[in-house]
Amino acid sequence: MAMNDSNRNFLGSMHKDNNSSRKFTIYHQNIRGISSKTDEFQVSLYHNRPQVICLTEHHLKTEEITNMNLDQYKLGTFFCRQEYKGGGVCIYISQFLQCNIINLEKYHKEKDLEICALKLKMQMNNFVIICIYRSPTGNFTHFLTQLEIILNDLYNPLSMFILCGDFNIDYIKDSYRKYSLESFNFFSTVTFLTRITKHSSTQIDNIYVNAYKFEFSVYPVVNGLSDHDAQIIAFTDIFTPTPRQSFTMIRKVNRNTITNFAHLLSYENWVDVFSETEVNITYNKFLNTYLRIFYASFPLVKVTISQSMKPWITKGIKISCLNKRKLYLKCRNSNNVEQLKLLL
Repeated sequence: MAMNDSNRNFLGSMHKDNNSSRKFTIYHQNIRGISSKTDEFQVSLYHNRPQVICLTEHHLKTEEITNMNLDQYKLGTFFCRQEYKGGGVCIYISQFLQCNIINLEKYHKEKDLEICALKLKMQMNNFVIICIYRSPTGNFTHFLTQLEIILNDLYNPLSMFILCGDFNIDYIKDSYRKYSLESFNFFSTVTFLTRITKHSSTQIDNIYVNAYKFEFSVYPVVNGLSDHDAQIIAFTDIFTPTPRQSFTMIRKVNRNTITNFAHLLSYENWVDVFSETEVNITYNKFLNTYLRIFYASFPLVKVTISQSMKPWITKGIKISCLNKRKLYLKCRNSNNVEQLKLLL
């Protein structure tokens, strides 16, 4: 049975690729406010977890974003608006990666150019990752001029540059704006629609690269958390090291070991304890006997430390989120009012 493009993209994004977890992948989405979506957002990343997450329009203040946690990620760099509401950009990286933050504070201008960047080293290769948001009401000339200065300042022939963000330049329309970044020797990699509504379909989010040094694929991810679909760029021949699993030792406590503990205590006659008259010696003998039985009843076992900080996100919750995204796609792709009433 044939599937339309939107369903194929959706189902593909939900398929877990065992190899993709090690491929170097970068995720971008205009999230339109992350504050109330963090848990569901993390569920949407469950199957194919990228090493780098770039978010535009996170809508957070500095004190909010520095206190926001994404499971298994750390905040690399960010920009938050001070004057206007909304907007903002940030980059999260895997907790197992190290990065160097690139300070672009002097270039920030709300709405015109909201930008942050960092540098990563993967398999002896340098990657400069830049996350950008330009408001549709922003000054395009200022955006282009400042971006050119930044790129010239950061230029290094040994580094691969990746620009991702919501540029509000519609690539399905033929205009001079869509060729602007190509004049800096950057190439657009996104070939699909990134924002689909009842009234319009546009490609205003993009991922640019400055070289085709490595093989990569770019594909959409539909999670229903924003009117912008996410984009992922996955590098075929760049792999991240598999993180070492952390272990700890814990006591084996269950119904059987508790029963055995109670059984051994009941058979202890405590003769050494009751035959002693000095309080401190009595206590020490009691403690020694008790601990001997305790350690014998509850042996140490080696267990893996879970990397998840949100164990309450159960399989049922994940399935519900998946069903919600499927309904979102049906609503987005249907103009049938009666069908929409049933879905809602």
